[in-house]
Amino acid sequence: MNIWKIGLLGEMQAARFLKRQGMRILERRYRAAHGEIDLIAQENHTLVFTEVKCRPKGAMGEGIAAVNSEKRQHIRRAAAIYLQSHPAESIRFDVIEISAAGLRHIKNAF
Repeated sequence: MNIWKIGLLGEMQAARFLKRQGMRILERRYRAAHGEIDLIAQENHTLVFTEVKCRPKGAMGEGIAAVNSEKRQHIRRAAAIYLQSHPAESIRFDVIEISAAGLRHIKNAF
């Protein structure tokens, strides 16, 4: 299976997980001029910008390590563009890592 399909399946799994946690998925693969956000969800009055890293054969922590300062900067820029047309009371940046060990959700990751 190619990396694009693995990523897409990981995002679908992450979206199902967030829904089970009571969140509403607003956007998938939101693209802006300087970045992409895998999932944008709403939890009560908070917009949650979520980066999904799928490493099905990897160890726990490999996916999170891939969300480096450059990646975080791209996500923040895309979120700022989204917020121009979708104001929110509060926001949060999460990471969901899917690895051989399972799914790990890190709230307020950055």
